[in-house]
Amino acid sequence: MVGGVITPPYVVMKFTVDGFPFSNVELQQYAIVAALITSGICTIINVARFEIPLTKKLFGRRLFIGSGLLSVMGTSFTFLPIFEIAISQMKFDGISGKDALERC
Repeated sequence: MVGGVITPPYVVMKFTVDGFPFSNVELQQYAIVAALITSGICTIINVARFEIPLTKKLFGRRLFIGSGLLSVMGTSFTFLPIFEIAISQMKFDGISGKDALERC
């Protein structure tokens, strides 16, 4: 699970933003920690199953945010090709990798 959460930001930072073999370790660490924290917060929300107020009155049934089941919410690999193309195009236009990341 941890490998699946940290791999997408690692790939983006290592091979796209700073360019292999030159890499900014602090930027990689920041992206990986952000992915882990976001995954943890989303997992807590999904497992806790919070009720949305006033749904019983409006829709005739109670609606919830989250499933109430034990599951891990994590990052996705589907955005990697699009993100890599966008960063590469910005770098081609003369924007540094760090500035390109901030614009995305």
